[in-house]
Amino acid sequence: MFFRALIAAQLASFPAFAADELPKELLLHCEGKMNAVMDVPKSESRSAAFSLNLRLKDASLTDTQTGVVEGEECTQDSGEIRCQATKLYPLPNSVIKRHSTVMINRNTRELTLWLESWDYQGTEASGTPTAHMRVLRTGLCRDSAVF
Repeated sequence: MFFRALIAAQLASFPAFAADELPKELLLHCEGKMNAVMDVPKSESRSAAFSLNLRLKDASLTDTQTGVVEGEECTQDSGEIRCQATKLYPLPNSVIKRHSTVMINRNTRELTLWLESWDYQGTEASGTPTAHMRVLRTGLCRDSAVF
């Protein structure tokens, strides 16, 4: 009986849901379907397959092929990693404002990546955008030590 109580006390001292902690680093290969809508003078839509490699490190999620940060301040709750990021990307005569939200279910490996971007003329993300794009990527990810 003493040993049962000792084991129970040790198990209770582990952090609640140690498996639900955000990993310090995780490499993922994700594949699935992408749907995009771009509002330029006339709306255009497109669907295609996608394949991307993501690296979660220090609570930041980056597309390793492009270097684009897809999410920052990532957290994990109830087995789901959640991140979001808003960034400005200056170009020679314009600026792109990009907002993304990422959710990865660690149990089912499902990925949902929502991206929205706005293109502006000039050096500031203000006024009426010249283009607006929405992209939804859904698919599955697998852990990958080597891409």
